[in-house]
Amino acid sequence: MVPEEIDLNELRRRLAAKFGAAPPAGYVQGKGDLRAAVVDLLGCSELEAEQLVDTMEARGVIRYQGDPQEQVDRLERHWSLG
Repeated sequence: MVPEEIDLNELRRRLAAKFGAAPPAGYVQGKGDLRAAVVDLLGCSELEAEQLVDTMEARGVIRYQGDPQEQVDRLERHWSLG
């Protein structure tokens, strides 16, 4: 797999379909769930999945609906995959 060749919008759509109506919750826990889903969907390494999720977040393809700087990772906040 070449991370630069991955269509991030298509990956977002696949993640949205995988999670359905229950998007990942919490910044840290949710991000871990997203990485695991990317590994499952693409068959890539955990490091490659982490890089893809970080890139998607940095480019605004996916967004956390809370403040990731909060000291307590509250599971009431979710990731937006839409």
